[in-house]
Amino acid sequence: MKALTFDPARNDLPCFAAAAPRFRDGSDTPRAFLERCLERISALEPAIRAFVWLDPAAPRAAADAATARYRQGRPLSPVDGCPVAIKDIIETVDMPTQMNSPIFKDWQSGRDAASVYALRAGGAVILGKTVTTEFAMAAAGPTRNPFDHTRTPGGSSSGSAAATGSGMVPVALGTQTAGSIVRPAAFCGAYGFKPSHAALNIGGVHPLSNSHDTLGTLAGSLADAWLVARHIAAVVGGTPPHPGLQGPTDLPAAQAPRTLIRLETDGWKEVDAATRDALDAAIGKMAAAGAAILDRRNTPEVEQLERMLQGVAETARVVSTFERRWPYLDYATRHADKFSKAAAERVEASRHITAAAFQTALDKQEALRRAVADMAALADGFVTLTASGPAPVGLDHTGSRSFQIFWTLTAAPCITLPRLAVSGQPVGLQVLGFRDRDAALAGLAHWVDQVTRP
Repeated sequence: MKALTFDPARNDLPCFAAAAPRFRDGSDTPRAFLERCLERISALEPAIRAFVWLDPAAPRAAADAATARYRQGRPLSPVDGCPVAIKDIIETVDMPTQMNSPIFKDWQSGRDAASVYALRAGGAVILGKTVTTEFAMAAAGPTRNPFDHTRTPGGSSSGSAAATGSGMVPVALGTQTAGSIVRPAAFCGAYGFKPSHAALNIGGVHPLSNSHDTLGTLAGSLADAWLVARHIAAVVGGTPPHPGLQGPTDLPAAQAPRTLIRLETDGWKEVDAATRDALDAAIGKMAAAGAAILDRRNTPEVEQLERMLQGVAETARVVSTFERRWPYLDYATRHADKFSKAAAERVEASRHITAAAFQTALDKQEALRRAVADMAALADGFVTLTASGPAPVGLDHTGSRSFQIFWTLTAAPCITLPRLAVSGQPVGLQVLGFRDRDAALAGLAHWVDQVTRP
């Protein structure tokens, strides 16, 4: 099938939050909503290949049960009847969790991850499993970008991004250890929400780096990205001892900022003129709407932060590589022949990072986290690109991490908005907040989404 055409002004993607009132008044049903998703999957999935496991029978039964509850006026929760796709490093009791690795071919854990449990408890419709890169760190899967099938969808939440950006499902779960929620969301024209670290319970998600692994949502609407994340936290909390994501059940109202900080970061040298112009235009709209914009040229404190951000990709690499010793060294011992070359190289690298180097990286990480927190005295949040340009051509490389990895290192939340287009391809606009102030970030992102809409 021909690739889709990206329009940053589009509003045709399925939105569960918008449909739920119609379920209550009987003018629509969860089963009809699901069937529209399945119809789109049938049309697009052969070319995009977002799913690794999809059996409509169980989702249809779950949607029928939700339909009956709405007719009785007794929905289980705000996500009752919402179709959700699950990244295939997240455990599901009724489907394999295979990590895009032959080591786990057809493997089932016998339980749901905490997030999936929370969704099922609220009546959500677990639609299927989406493609991930190998263990969310190495070899890419078969998924293609919805807007150009020769381009990567990004990774590692490749299938979740392609499925939501193409409108096959309203919302999907993803994970981020470097850039794996917001980068593929940007490349695929979806919304991506990486909450504060540990704000969503990561139990039952295959580990990569305890300091950085973060569960989040990708969606066709900001409302659904927030709604599903907030529900998960309401049921199972955060990753202990974090109490979990806080805030209203529904997307916070748009909150106009007084001041925003524009960040360039190490990724700026990768950005072409067209992408810079697109960002400039978006920030110009924010300024015209009343936001004061600080940057490294007009504010010494921002210049100091930019200097601290130089080279942080190496800091993040040291932390995450050291932390992946288990279980990957065990896999390498027993299943070396089932690793891709890229995975084998990453696991071997973990043997050579010393405890002293790890501690030095942790100290740098903590210093950066304090510096970012201090910026709350100057501004309501930050804006930058989500990626250095459109998705690269080719399916083997999932794109640069320069504009994502630094905020994962801070443990603070970020949201990417599908509001920029370059050469007809989506490039995300990234809004960044302060740690454990996710609701404030959502309100800010809501405002940015409104004022930058073409």
